[in-house]
Amino acid sequence: MPIELFDPIAVAYDDWYETEMGGIIDQVERDLVVQLFQPSGCKLLEIGCRTGQYTTKLAELGYHITAVDISEKMMARAQEKIMNLGYQVKWYNADITQIMDQLGQYHGILSMSAFEFIPNPEELLAGLFEHLEPKGCLVIGVIAGESPWSEFYRRKAITKPESVFACARFYTESEIRQWKVGGRLEIGKALYFPPEVSSAEQALIMEKQKNTNPGFLVAKWVNE
Repeated sequence: MPIELFDPIAVAYDDWYETEMGGIIDQVERDLVVQLFQPSGCKLLEIGCRTGQYTTKLAELGYHITAVDISEKMMARAQEKIMNLGYQVKWYNADITQIMDQLGQYHGILSMSAFEFIPNPEELLAGLFEHLEPKGCLVIGVIAGESPWSEFYRRKAITKPESVFACARFYTESEIRQWKVGGRLEIGKALYFPPEVSSAEQALIMEKQKNTNPGFLVAKWVNE
């Protein structure tokens, strides 16, 4: 993954979360993550921290976090947020695949919307699993393949080749279940409304009905 891939969108990245639909999508995904991400202790590793949406919440909960992101500009915004809140985070501005030997052992490892852009995800996840403490969990959230959302991003990549999604790969639940990572696997699903949903109200109705393919998958491996 090119180091500069996410730098151009760093400034506007947070703006999307301030929109009505962006806020609803974030909340739907976050609710699922909270259900599944249950670390066995306080030491966490976050991969692809971006501008700190999850980093800040985890810091507020009292976790000791090591955060990794390949984009210097994205990480700078996350660092500013953490500094303003008065918390301490250990930062790695790096490609996670290049710093595996520098990692410690963690009670929880979390990565949101990063593994779509990482080559050989199964191999990397298996390596990360070795950095889990007993009972620790490894959790990733990804845009689901064969869903309205993955098709939306594929179309965007075609019409806008410079989009970050031109470098993305979207995995289905069946593909993820075939990965040999280690431990017990659990998969949660969310985002049952399509990108072209007519309103926030309609989005929430469709989310409860679950009548379409989910657009977001959260996979959890536990080191039992």
